[in-house]
Amino acid sequence: MPPLEVAELRAAIATGDAGRFLAAVRGRDVDDVLHQVGAGLPMALHQRRKQAEPVTVSIINRLTWRAGAGDEVLAQDLLAHLRGEPLTGRVVPVDLEMLGTEREGDLTMSAGGYLDLRTGEVVDEGITDPAMVGADAAVDVDTEPDRWLRFDRTGSRDGWRDMAAFAQRCHDAALRERLERAIEGKGAFHRFRDLVHQEGLADQWYAFSTDHQLGRAREFLAAQGIRVG
Repeated sequence: MPPLEVAELRAAIATGDAGRFLAAVRGRDVDDVLHQVGAGLPMALHQRRKQAEPVTVSIINRLTWRAGAGDEVLAQDLLAHLRGEPLTGRVVPVDLEMLGTEREGDLTMSAGGYLDLRTGEVVDEGITDPAMVGADAAVDVDTEPDRWLRFDRTGSRDGWRDMAAFAQRCHDAALRERLERAIEGKGAFHRFRDLVHQEGLADQWYAFSTDHQLGRAREFLAAQGIRVG
């Protein structure tokens, strides 16, 4: 199967176009983008339930088989949507990509941040410090502590594991060895990024790594009793 075009998938979700979304998914290899496809399935079920049901079942089965971080959570949520049942836990309109990026960001730049459980907004901890952004611009998380969920940054360790997993699944032994050498020592992320671009693997890599990061963010939220709405 040809790979799914992520840009077309995102555009369909952003515009709320179920027909375009289903056309982008059908007949495509979606195994590396299950969380990205899952983001549009509730919309597709709402607009075109008959056509979206078999796609949803297929994604649930693939998530169950893959069993990566957050896969079981998404499978449960999609099954609830399929059955017309409420999601388990507190539903928050979280931008998972933003949360994942913030959680796995550079530890030298920040130690963490906050999720607004009312709006789904993700803010760096620096925004809460009047000394850094000014008293008028600072977000006060102490006034309404139940509104804000604190998260700590995890750093780059999961991103490194993603690179290692991507390298290990490469069928070309010589290329696999080059990818594995690229992630050894200091500067691994820079070398790996350059290599996947040189080898024409950039789209595959970004789809793969984004999906794993989304899964980890979803799993983190589920552990706090939160589901993505």
